[in-house]
Amino acid sequence: MLIGFSLYGLIIAVLQALPNIIWALFPPSVNSLDGNASSVLVIEYGEHILGVAIVIMLLFLLRCGQDKTLPKGMTAIAAYAAIGLYWICWILYFYAVQPLPIIYAMVVLPPIAFFFAEAAKRVYPISEVSAVFLVFHLLVTLENFPVGV
Repeated sequence: MLIGFSLYGLIIAVLQALPNIIWALFPPSVNSLDGNASSVLVIEYGEHILGVAIVIMLLFLLRCGQDKTLPKGMTAIAAYAAIGLYWICWILYFYAVQPLPIIYAMVVLPPIAFFFAEAAKRVYPISEVSAVFLVFHLLVTLENFPVGV
């Protein structure tokens, strides 16, 4: 691994973050996610730290000998597809379609996108951090949106 700038990592990070930025600036009138946080500080801060760590790794962690072209192939397509599905969930959310399956899809799709982006870049630490991030992200969501209750 080496430190450098990844255009592909920037594209993945921006595409994933864009709906969140729109939500923060222009929240919908029905906003189930307002106040979505964990009462357990380790989980709350851990989720945020891991999310930032993933973005930093996407942007600046490269594989030795990696060329500057954007990754191609099924793993890159899968990363974009996961982000596309994530955007669809956000569109539904903004139209007040907010059942638990949509909420939970919005939780699992970003780590899935990060995993496939890592596979496309072949920068393996990203998948490990994404898996831990998914656990923290799910714990926060389970606290605020319990399943089967």
